[in-house]
Amino acid sequence: MFKKTLMAIIVGTTVFTSVGVASAATLPPVQKPSLAIDLIVDGKRVTLPDTEPYIDNAGNTMVPIRFVSEKLGADVKWDNEKQIVTIIHKGNTIVMPVGSKKVTVNGSEIILDTMAIKKEGRVVVPLRFVSETLNAEVKWDGAWSAVNITSPDYQSKIDNGTVTLDRWGRELRANQNSDEWILMSDTPDNVYKIGKYKIYHMTSTSPATEFGDRFTKDELDRIVKNVKEYYKLALNVDYRTFNYSIYFNNLFKLLGHNGYINPAGSQKYTSFVKENKLIVEGYAFPDPTTIYDYYGTSFIRTKFKFRVLNATDPSQFSRDSFDPSEVSESPEWVKVGQWYETYSDVSLFTNSQDYRATLKTGNTENMFRKGFYVHKELTIIV
Repeated sequence: MFKKTLMAIIVGTTVFTSVGVASAATLPPVQKPSLAIDLIVDGKRVTLPDTEPYIDNAGNTMVPIRFVSEKLGADVKWDNEKQIVTIIHKGNTIVMPVGSKKVTVNGSEIILDTMAIKKEGRVVVPLRFVSETLNAEVKWDGAWSAVNITSPDYQSKIDNGTVTLDRWGRELRANQNSDEWILMSDTPDNVYKIGKYKIYHMTSTSPATEFGDRFTKDELDRIVKNVKEYYKLALNVDYRTFNYSIYFNNLFKLLGHNGYINPAGSQKYTSFVKENKLIVEGYAFPDPTTIYDYYGTSFIRTKFKFRVLNATDPSQFSRDSFDPSEVSESPEWVKVGQWYETYSDVSLFTNSQDYRATLKTGNTENMFRKGFYVHKELTIIV
């Protein structure tokens, strides 16, 4: 495990108690879970330290303003008294008051169909407007729920061959010196050093570079979307609204199985959610370039982001960490209110001969297999 710090400057601040269970007056409001949206800026898949992109009721992708703008080379200023964000980039000035659809670009007023708002203490804005005003191209890929933002300078590097991208618009490392992985420039070395989880304790005969090529982009997009949907269910739990029937029915749809799932585990977990007063939110970001095979069992290396907002025992916050088997553990390092980033392999399963078209999340115990994951805290500098 590693304990490095991801540092980012974000507008506003959010404070949570480190005590496990909060009083009713201090509990966060019930939230609607969001599907993970991969955010790729100039070829790099990035991790936000807290508030994630989301799609509002008007269909706009909303993002924390400072993070995206500064990734594109802009200077961002925040006037807390007036609640105004100012973005300065290559001679252009955008002024966005929070709570107003009226913004100014170089002194000219524009009316938006949405507005900058505060979400969990962060200022979030419509991604497309800000990016295009900063002269960056924005592409939405709904097949795997991702936004790709490309600045003109980076597009020049693509055009002249200085950088090479994969099928999802992510930058490949120039030095592909691994026999097991397609190496991405946005992925730390230690992530590739996590051992491959071996259900049958055998040696792989299918390097990821070969196995991944067996799948089309559409097939891999479907697998990635399934894992995201499963962890939207598994990592967004609130004891105040948790319903066993809804949970189990969704579990049945999202997991790969033989047509039957023993409900006992879900019933036991439901009781624990209520007793533990569990509130947790989180996301899964599978990497389609990392799919690999161990004699019929497939895995995909996945980045997770989560925080426990309330719990008697924060180490058992999901089916991945609740009542673990002998191969997994409940992470005792989890603190209430702290965002974490972890990497591990998600197993995939199907009972169909149409293998590539039907692979789904294959297990409820993926995130904390002993010796097969890494984690770090996400730290915010205001």
